[in-house]
Amino acid sequence: MDELLARVLIKAKEMTKWVPIKYLVMHRPHSIDLLKLEDDGLILVKRRSPDGILIMLTLKGYHYFK
Repeated sequence: MDELLARVLIKAKEMTKWVPIKYLVMHRPHSIDLLKLEDDGLILVKRRSPDGILIMLTLKGYHYFK
């Protein structure tokens, strides 16, 4: 995962906020296998939202990327 993208997700986790994937377009989130990260327990993905797909690091993901 891109270092800048990891920092954005870490900061959002510290503030307990979900990050809309549409704001991460410049970090190429589509090149990251979100399903694999979700299966590994590193992120949570919320697909039913007015903002589209939302992602958040789990506690395991927070410690892994920090």
